[in-house]
Amino acid sequence: MVTLARTCVRRPLPILLACLALVGLVNVLVPQLEEVMAKDTTPVVPQEAPAVQALRTMDREFGNGRSLGTVFVVLERDGGLTRADKAYFRHLLVDLRADEKNVAFVQDVTRSPEIMNAVTSRDREAVYVQVGLPGDVGAPASLGQIHEVRDIVAENQPAGLEVLVTGPAATIADMSTEVEHSILHITFVTVGLIAIILMLIYRSVAVTALILGFIGIALAAARGLTALLGGHAFDVSTFTASFLTAVVLGAATDYAVFLVSRFQELRRDGVAAPDAAVQAAGRVAPVIIGSAMTVVLANACMALADVGIYLTTGPAIAVSILVTLVLSLTLMPALIGLLGARGWLDPRPRTTGPISWQRIAGVVVARPGRVLAAGLAPLIALACFYPLLEPSFNEATVQPDDTESNVGYRVLGEHFPLNETLPDYVLVTADHDLRNASDLAALEQMSAAIARTPGVVSVRGVTRPLGETITEASLGYQAEKVGDRLDGAGDDLRDGEADAARLADGAGQVSDGTVAVADGADLAVDGAGQLVAGVRRLQDGVERLATGNGEALKGSAKLRAGADQLADGLELAQTQTKVAVDGLGLAYDALKRSLTCSLDPVCKAARDGVRQVYEGERDQLLPGLRDAATAARRIADGSVDLERGLTALDGGLSRAERGVATLETGSQTMETKLAELASGADKVADGSRAVEDGTGEMAVSVAELRSGLDRAASYLRKAGKASKDPAVGGFYLPPAALDSPRFALASGLFLSPDGRTARFVVLGDTDAFERSATERSIEVREAAERGLRGTQLEGSAVATTGMASTMADLEAINDDDFALIALVALLGVFLILLVLLRSVVAAGFLLASVALSYAAAMGVGVLVWQIALDRPMDWSVPTIAFILLVAVGADYNLLLMKRMLEEAPDGSRAGIARAVTATGGVITAAGVIFAASLFAMMAGSVFTLVQIGFTIGVGLLLDTFVVRTLVVPAGAALLGPRLWWPRAAEGTEAPRA
Repeated sequence: MVTLARTCVRRPLPILLACLALVGLVNVLVPQLEEVMAKDTTPVVPQEAPAVQALRTMDREFGNGRSLGTVFVVLERDGGLTRADKAYFRHLLVDLRADEKNVAFVQDVTRSPEIMNAVTSRDREAVYVQVGLPGDVGAPASLGQIHEVRDIVAENQPAGLEVLVTGPAATIADMSTEVEHSILHITFVTVGLIAIILMLIYRSVAVTALILGFIGIALAAARGLTALLGGHAFDVSTFTASFLTAVVLGAATDYAVFLVSRFQELRRDGVAAPDAAVQAAGRVAPVIIGSAMTVVLANACMALADVGIYLTTGPAIAVSILVTLVLSLTLMPALIGLLGARGWLDPRPRTTGPISWQRIAGVVVARPGRVLAAGLAPLIALACFYPLLEPSFNEATVQPDDTESNVGYRVLGEHFPLNETLPDYVLVTADHDLRNASDLAALEQMSAAIARTPGVVSVRGVTRPLGETITEASLGYQAEKVGDRLDGAGDDLRDGEADAARLADGAGQVSDGTVAVADGADLAVDGAGQLVAGVRRLQDGVERLATGNGEALKGSAKLRAGADQLADGLELAQTQTKVAVDGLGLAYDALKRSLTCSLDPVCKAARDGVRQVYEGERDQLLPGLRDAATAARRIADGSVDLERGLTALDGGLSRAERGVATLETGSQTMETKLAELASGADKVADGSRAVEDGTGEMAVSVAELRSGLDRAASYLRKAGKASKDPAVGGFYLPPAALDSPRFALASGLFLSPDGRTARFVVLGDTDAFERSATERSIEVREAAERGLRGTQLEGSAVATTGMASTMADLEAINDDDFALIALVALLGVFLILLVLLRSVVAAGFLLASVALSYAAAMGVGVLVWQIALDRPMDWSVPTIAFILLVAVGADYNLLLMKRMLEEAPDGSRAGIARAVTATGGVITAAGVIFAASLFAMMAGSVFTLVQIGFTIGVGLLLDTFVVRTLVVPAGAALLGPRLWWPRAAEGTEAPRA
């Protein structure tokens, strides 16, 4: 290193010109770093994250497969959207779809009134539409796409209508824009602070100008080389420039201060300027190399990470520090030799500074135990706050409230339910079509399990498109529906109660008559009429016969003529009586066969009267008339003598008289009963008519009842069969419902076209950016998996996505990255310290001290931001702070330890005191300058930069004033010779400087 330093000091102008030429070429021929960053496609969250994979699946199944990011265009007008606003909205949708380069898809909100109502606020003052972007969220390339969308939105915008582009991608874009705008401001503040500190330390314009010129060249070279390699050897992002600027300015200043301070120290010792420049560069070079390599290695470890911010900052910083290291070993010695030879860099007369460091060093080595305890106490106390850290993943709160995305969120929050545009999504993917009763029931069971998760307000899906279970799919509802149908049938029956009463009255009247009247009424009426006429004629004939017989007895002169007349009358009577008897026999036979007549007393009595009449006529009347007619004919013919004929006639007349008497009695009885029967027939007729009317109406009601009961029975059989399946439970969606337009609309939103992927929208009760939402998203995924257990969908792929789920994945990946980066960085720094110091104890002691310093700095951050100011620390702070604090903190301690090795190779306390005295001012100046460069980041408008700058700045101050000043020298004094083990055991000592 001495040879390189001598060459640079002896030939300063060629070195200067070469460096300037290289820096100029790399900045002229290579695009500026901002241009390179704009073309990068590295997302904040890695593509392998489960939520990102689920988002891609959802876009493939429900979108067009091109969307990698999402924004929302929201329109608002106080007092309600006008007709012109609505026309602008329709044309805006067309214009956005036309930009296929920057827009992947535009939600079709106008295809149905239901969807349009869903994206329109209830007060009709706001409406929004979802727009997909082809770029990954957070990638610089997507920033340009969002700018294009905002340009389209601004065209032809009606006056008074506020149109905003918001959403996750817009949030990251606005944050990146704020970071870009902050870089120049941060750079000016940093340079200004460094200039002030340099003037206070060196009280020399020349020294200040030298160092500022050097760090300017170093920054230009670092930016140019990073732009050259960015996108090829490693990725870059918006954060690359801001962190690169802060670190390079701080590191370059430190390296320059190390060289200038050693040069001035040698000049005080009387060494000539050229030789002092060579010796300073030769002796400080190992420290600068070791310091730079710790920073390079620690930042290079971030290339192992998966999170975008680490991938795009770590390697870039490592390359930048390498460039700064090369310039520190070449350009800076050349400039010191060039300006030092002219006396522009000679030191000012000493003040009380060294004497003060000498006193401090004396106290430390005199009471190392107490000093070590005094140094460790505040560090440990502050480090105790570190475990209380609850990192925030809310990228909306780290940027100003007036960014377009934040204003858009406020507008959405004023007009729409919380998280309406930032819900969680649950995806269930099966190997078959889910559009069947069992799978839909399983999905509903899962939805119910998610809905029971604390903090979940609503779950929307194919089984509950509006956030509640489809009413018609509930078996309770269906049972109620069947009940309504049965109740309707009951109402119909109740409406027919009057008819039923009429039917009952008619039936009562029928029971009073006889059913047999329907069978024999006609015959009975005809027979009864003939019987009555015959009886009357018989009575007349018998009366005439009696008269004739009397006259025959009085005189036989007229006997023959009377016999002829009598024979004719008797024969006529017999003929007519036989007709009546035959008709009466038919009526009797009909009544005899009727079971109803046998049970009815009135009908039975009438039947008995008919029987008596019939038997009297058949057995007595007809034979008597026949015998009388025969006798009369014999008398008329003279075939018998008159006496025998008269005797026979007398006997026949006697029998005829008895038959007529019986006939008269039976006729009277029959007449009475037939009258009653006729009356009953009238009642039967009236009742039959009532029955006919009532039963006609009742038939209609019964038909309707039968149809309703058939439908209800069929429905219940299907529902019952489905409900017996344990997978269905209390949810049953009939097959016919799957073809309904309402289900088709819900299916299109929540089921993929092939039916194998179901999407559910989960709304929570807290902001999607808050940590509670992140924790809830994990519980939602667990609830979804738990809800599918015991169903035929158990084992199906379940994934969650959305802002909260993405942040949950980011947290898990970030924790893994931190563990990996920290382990590799600690190991790398330890190896570098081990190589430079060749002491396991010294290397381990320094590493432990900077680790404790980091924990204390994080504790201060938690105490100030999270506890005092109620502003949780950003999730990226711990990892970036760890890398820089461990690397830079090791630098300062390495410089001190190397000087201790020179001054006290035997571990003597006097040598340790000399080392502290010699390096106190240099390390303090370097620490304060580097801390100032990090504090300058607080001038930015993004809280992430503010918190990172604050935390690292505080850590550097703690390391400078506590660790390096108290802890390290006190610990070294206590360890004594053991500090250099195993170097001391080998008898190896470093030469004195």
